[in-house]
Amino acid sequence: MTPLTHFIKGNYRTVFSISVLCIVFYLCVQQNYLLFHTVVELFSIVIAFAVFIVAWNSRKMQDNHYLYLLGISYIFIGALDLMHTLTFNGMHLVKGPSYAANQFWVATRFLESVTFVIGFKFIKSKTRLNAEIIFLTYFLISLAVFLCIMVWRIFPVCYIDGIGQTQFKIYAEYAIIAVLLLAGYLLIENRKHFSLAVYRLLFASLIFTIISEFCFTLYVSNYSTANELGHYAKLISFFLIYKANVETGFLKPTTAIFKNLKEDEVKYRTLAENMPGLIMRFDEQLNCLYTNSVSTKLMENSGVPLLISNREVPLMPTNLPQLISKVKQTQVPQETTLAFTDNGNQQIYAIQVIEEMAGTATDSTYLVIGQDVTKQKMAESQMLELNATKDRLFSIIAHDLKNPFTSLLSFSELIYKNAEKLSKEKVEQMGLRINESAKQAYALLENLLEWSRIQTGVLKASPKSLSIATLLTDVKRYASPLALPKDITVEIDTTTESTVYADPHMIATVLRNLVSNAIKFSYTKSTVIIKAEKQLHEVLFSVTDSGTGIEKENQEKLLRVDNTFTTPGTASEKGTGLGLVLCREFVEMNGGSIWLESEFGMGTTFSFTLPFH
Repeated sequence: MTPLTHFIKGNYRTVFSISVLCIVFYLCVQQNYLLFHTVVELFSIVIAFAVFIVAWNSRKMQDNHYLYLLGISYIFIGALDLMHTLTFNGMHLVKGPSYAANQFWVATRFLESVTFVIGFKFIKSKTRLNAEIIFLTYFLISLAVFLCIMVWRIFPVCYIDGIGQTQFKIYAEYAIIAVLLLAGYLLIENRKHFSLAVYRLLFASLIFTIISEFCFTLYVSNYSTANELGHYAKLISFFLIYKANVETGFLKPTTAIFKNLKEDEVKYRTLAENMPGLIMRFDEQLNCLYTNSVSTKLMENSGVPLLISNREVPLMPTNLPQLISKVKQTQVPQETTLAFTDNGNQQIYAIQVIEEMAGTATDSTYLVIGQDVTKQKMAESQMLELNATKDRLFSIIAHDLKNPFTSLLSFSELIYKNAEKLSKEKVEQMGLRINESAKQAYALLENLLEWSRIQTGVLKASPKSLSIATLLTDVKRYASPLALPKDITVEIDTTTESTVYADPHMIATVLRNLVSNAIKFSYTKSTVIIKAEKQLHEVLFSVTDSGTGIEKENQEKLLRVDNTFTTPGTASEKGTGLGLVLCREFVEMNGGSIWLESEFGMGTTFSFTLPFH
């Protein structure tokens, strides 16, 4: 089965279109041959120009050098055919030698056939052809043909009125047929460089070109049937060349491009959907163009739904719009962290905002990429807390624990060196100072021991049912001797006989520390109130004094382990530096919470809660 037969079987639509055109042109020739000739030629010229437009605009995608060269040449073949049409006998549109149309025909067909052949010289070339040089070369050749026929009139005569075609014209047509046959042979030899469809289109085009040229060797009159059939064959040939260029130069590359784009889209979308991180894409108006499944789920669980597409400005984490605006202004990626609440659990994401350029700055899109760093942040927080704990421990050991022993060493040395010289009153004063320093050192060591047991997990709460009244009475009994030197009154204010569920030792320690602090910072002859009152599901304890109070900027520091803020009491009493930290740890271990309210110069209230039994 020949390539032409294959072409007819595989291109029913093309064959149908050509058949309809031939019928239309046949009807034209029935009216007027000149009309037929003009319409056929103009249609061929339009096709030639279309071939050039397709080839030129697809030159960056076109990888077949043969069709590349052929496509560019057809703008000039079409231009010379236009001169053939305008100079045809009876048109009277362009002044020139008689039967210049026949001369333009021979020159144009020779240029076309030679192009069919020389195109195979470049078909294996690895270097892309220079479109500008090809264009200039054909322009100069076409200009030379025009000048030879219309200006210099040195082109051989091709038709004589009353006689018909000259010998030159007939032999020239046979020479053109020979060149076309060579082109057909080369096409068969190089068919591997073409797709099957394009190969068949080119082969069929060559066949119809040869038929056209053979018809033009037979006619005597420009209005004969052979001339008419030749124009039909030429039209079909041009149409097939157009199909070959469109198929290879535009449709196939475009199909391949979109196929690759589709495959890439599916591949990267699958990758984005299965990544554990957060991926979002926004346009310049902050419309959300895409979110992967992690982002969508995270936003929904956090109560921050993202509206896809540009129906509305999407709701999003508050600082993303500012980050996108900053990226737009600076064109520098921006980074931040965002916290989301997913099913009650906080998740922290490290966010990076990147500008994507989509051709022009006005078409920019912005990619938001987030990685879950919750565990890293928790580890970082724990590390900071451990460092703060270590620093606080070293500070206490280096400073607070050193001071009592300095006093102990100094006063004890004075006593044993000057025992005989010192009066009874002096010895009593030094003994009192030694006792105070020893008590301070003991209290500090006790707090350090308790605190270290909490940190290592050795000390755990053993909650029991505790009587509130008993707790407060025991604390008052403990505090009364401490309050005596300052003539401070310790009062209990409670309206409940309920019990709480807590560790007896821990809660007693909390109350003793809070009352000791209240006495320390209270003025002489003032009152410290210990209070307990029942609330919904817990008991609220509070210790209130009317002493020095705490400045607002220092209030938040007191319950933190990294606190370095300390002040002496109203009688220059010193603390251990760990008492309030222990209070917080003990209260939280028993299911409660602790806080303070204070006004500088007016007094302080420490409050904490414990659950009912």
